[in-house]
Formats: sequence, structure tokens, C-alpha cells
Amino acid sequence: MLPYIVSETVGSRSCTFQIFSKNFDLELMRHHYFQKEMDQFYRENGLHVHDLWAKTMLQAGVGRANLHSEFIETADFCKSFFYNEFIRRFGDDSAHCLGFGSETPDGGLVVMGLHRARSDQDFTEEQRSKLESLRPHITRVAVLRKKLAEATTASVGALAAVDCLEDAYLVLSPDRRISFANMAAEALLQQHDLLQTSEGKLYLHRIQDDQRFARALSDTNYNRLAGKMSFLARDKSGLAWRFTLAPKTFEGKTLVLVWIDRCKPAASAPQAMQQIYGLTQAELPILMAVSQGLSAGEISEQHGISIATVRSHIQHIYQKTGVNKASQLAQLVASLPRVK
Repeated sequence: MLPYIVSETVGSRSCTFQIFSKNFDLELMRHHYFQKEMDQFYRENGLHVHDLWAKTMLQAGVGRANLHSEFIETADFCKSFFYNEFIRRFGDDSAHCLGFGSETPDGGLVVMGLHRARSDQDFTEEQRSKLESLRPHITRVAVLRKKLAEATTASVGALAAVDCLEDAYLVLSPDRRISFANMAAEALLQQHDLLQTSEGKLYLHRIQDDQRFARALSDTNYNRLAGKMSFLARDKSGLAWRFTLAPKTFEGKTLVLVWIDRCKPAASAPQAMQQIYGLTQAELPILMAVSQGLSAGEISEQHGISIATVRSHIQHIYQKTGVNKASQLAQLVASLPRVK
């Protein structure tokens, strides 16, 4: 859209808008008039390195609009590699160019070129002045595009990371309105066993649990220095879930991060402990049982093995993990990342 607007405003057949990194890597290119095949060929073959129009504009000095013919005669340009191996390859005859190069705050470059056919009149000084008046605004558009692209990339990465977590995470406004929910939270919302929504707001299924949630949300909103607020709630089947609420500031507004988990180790904990500490397959169920507070006798009965064998496994687990008691082992297991 921008190349078309500038082309119409200044008066040209075509227009190209490019953003380069400080290492002269092509980060973005938009154009008006040129064929898709030309665009693809240009990108795939790295022709920005041979782009005589862009190179001339940058060598002429960034921060001003220039006529290409002031530095290279149009007849000489038509003998160049760029003209004959790229422009003429696709049956095009663009030869006259008016453009500029500008620098971005991060050391990158913005290049814009407007073009006319070889048989047309070259651009005038009046048109150069018109493009020069637009140059600062076009440069600001380029800077905003770069910032938006960076923010979008970061946002996509953050969302992908949050969706890899086992636990449910939501972000709420002070009035319970949901502004974000990861995949685990979406699953809970669809099941209707623990959570439910009404007009985009979050509620808990049991009335007594929703009252606890309301108090925790109120405390979090109006006593922000208190940090995290936690309480237990149960779903329709009676399973316990831990809710942890914490105030977070997003773009100047205080919202509430809600973390919902099952009060149990991550599903990936046994595999992680095996990989990190070299535990055997036989030691893994003993590890998880000890971390959940079961005694040697209870583990013996549950798994059908002798108490002596259980105690032997426990000693080996302690030695491999570097802990001395069950409470430390439980903390170690609980500290593992809860990823799917």
C-alpha cells in the first residue's frame, strides 16, 4: 500500500520500499507494479547486493532524495549487470530512478526507489523535492514496521512457550474478564468441571470456591504489595486444584495472573529425574512415591516389593540426587519445569 501511495503522489510507474539490517541483510521489501516473478527472483538470488539503484542512493549519502541520473547516466545504467540480467530478463524496461536512503536508529537502512520506463522522461527537480518532503515520514513508517515485527515475533514466541506448560495460566482484568488463556486453561474452560465463563468473565463451578476466588482477586487487586494469593478449589469430581493469583503490570495497567495446578509433580518429572540424575527404571516409582510423602511400608505394600528393597532404592536415590531426606527430595521434584 505504501509504495502505491508514494508512486501516485510523486508520479512514477513503479515504487520499491526496502528495509535493511545494519549488516545490509534484506529484512523487508514491498513494491508497486513489479511482477511477482521479479520479486521472487530478486529475493532468492540476493539481488539487493547487485541493486545499482539502491547502492547509488546510499553512496550518494543517506538522508536526502536523489535522481539516479545525477550519478550514473541512464544510458550507462542500461549497460549494467543489474539492468540486463534482472530487469530485462522479465521484459521490463524501468531505467529512470528517483529515491533515497535513510538510516534507522538501530543502524539499519531504509531505501525507497521510484521508477519510470527508459523511454519516459526522467524525474524532475520538483518531484525530487516532493519525495524529499515525504522522506522523514516514510522513514518513521519503516522504524514502526521494524518495531511491530519485533514485537510480533516476541509475542508469538512467548505464547508458544506458555502453551508448552502443563498448568493452566490466565490473565484477568480486575473485573474477572479474561484477556489471555493458554491451551491448558482453554481445556479447563471447555470441560466445565472446575471453571466456567459468563460474558467473558471467569467463575469457579462451586459457589464456596468462587467466593474464595473473589476474595483472593480482591486482595490481589487492592493489596498489590502482598504478592501471591493462593487457595484450593475442587472440581465436580472432588479433585483438588491449587489457584495462585499474582498482580502483574502490563503496559501501565495492573492485571492478575492466575496459575492453576493439580498440587502434584509435573507429569514429565520421572523422565526428567532419570535424565538428570541417572536413576534406573526401577527407582522411578519409588522416587515419586517418596516425594509424595509415602513411607517405606506404604511403598512396599503399594508396589508389592519388600521393605528392604524399598529402603535400598531410597538410599540409592538419595545418593544420586545429593539429598538426605524425603522433604528435600519432594522439593527437588517440585522444582522441575512443568512442560508437556
